Amino acid sequence: MLPLLITYMQECEPSPFPRTLYPEDSAQSIFFTQKGIEKWFNTLLNDGTLNISGQQFPDMKQTLDLGVTKIEMILTDIVVSEFSVGHVDVMLKDNNVVPMVLAGVRFVLRFNWKIQQTSYPYVSDQGTGKVIVSDTDFSTLCAVDCDYDLCPNHLLARILRAELRIGVLKVVLDGGSSWMFQSMINVIMGVLQDYLQKFLTYFLSNDVVDVLNDMFYKYKSYNNYEQSLSIVKDERFVSPWTIKDGYFYLLFSGYTYHDSNKSDEFITADMLEPVTQNRFNIDSEIILADAGFNNLYYIFHKYENAFSKPGEFEVLEAPTVEFLNSAALFTLKLSVNGSTVNVQLQGTPVYHRLERERHRCVFYFSFQKYQIESEASLNLEQLETSVVDWTNQVMNQKTFLSMINSEMFEIEKYKYILDPEEQVIRFLLVLSDSEQNVNMI
Repeated sequence: MLPLLITYMQECEPSPFPRTLYPEDSAQSIFFTQKGIEKWFNTLLNDGTLNISGQQFPDMKQTLDLGVTKIEMILTDIVVSEFSVGHVDVMLKDNNVVPMVLAGVRFVLRFNWKIQQTSYPYVSDQGTGKVIVSDTDFSTLCAVDCDYDLCPNHLLARILRAELRIGVLKVVLDGGSSWMFQSMINVIMGVLQDYLQKFLTYFLSNDVVDVLNDMFYKYKSYNNYEQSLSIVKDERFVSPWTIKDGYFYLLFSGYTYHDSNKSDEFITADMLEPVTQNRFNIDSEIILADAGFNNLYYIFHKYENAFSKPGEFEVLEAPTVEFLNSAALFTLKLSVNGSTVNVQLQGTPVYHRLERERHRCVFYFSFQKYQIESEASLNLEQLETSVVDWTNQVMNQKTFLSMINSEMFEIEKYKYILDPEEQVIRFLLVLSDSEQNVNMI
């Protein structure tokens, strides 16, 4: 492989948050097996993200020494077209770099050519041409880092090594009629192949880096709620990708803030524990900590009093959720006509794709009655019904937002596992071309 160090830099936007977060601050993560990450890269192929069609290469100028004379060969207006890739293969090993192969690469390189003798009689010729390349594999070794000082909001991809293995190469040159052109056709074709080997390796490497870094850069580090624009869902990456033997994961923040007071940070270090990533034989998994949900409920309660129902009951403290084996337990402390009422609801996790933004997904709970207690003389059954109905209405709007692209998953086939040991909920996601049974490893 050709040693490279190709990176891609954009000026990082100023962080809207009060401090930089690190891996130990993660309340949200996404996990892929090797098959899952291959699906992710192939999704980029299918939606046209990984495509260099239309890209223009630098002009090429080379002097050919033929002994008795020298010939200058110039290629201009070199443009890639009809670019396609059969599929992407990756290999995940325990070293935090990804060997990746773009297999079955095909493209056409179109250009104008000109050759000119550098001494008397100064014979010249020119025309158009194209190179058709197929059955070609492009191999790279890719790494992703996180520079907390330079760009605390994004990840940075690098190509460490790259190699282009050209399978079939066909050169078509039109317009040449001179004796010089006819006698040099084989030499010209050899020079073109050398040129392709050098520059295509570089440009394809750049394209892979650009795709990854554009994705990381355009991935918003925060998102505002449509009906509560002052409330900010923190979507920052908090570490580089982590690669183990056969699987891969990314850590996100998952925090929630209010624009007016971003220093009001609910989550503390003792609320988050390291999460076991590879517990189930599923290709894709989104893992959300209870602290992320409780942070969300704290902000909506404190700044919008969202869980209180005007004229019926006031929520006195921020609601909390706890993950049990069979359900999520949602706890509220209410004031009703001056009396304190303690309510617990049983929640079923829900995950779905937003209709207005099909690539995004949200998480929330659908609640039903569980337990209500009060020493006051109240119609508790009626109150409990009202609390359930109101809380479900609120939950449909105050969801746990995620920028994770959901289009590669069969949303209706998701499964979830509540993990009380680590106080996380695991959404097990089925890739759109697979069927899987879920078993703990």
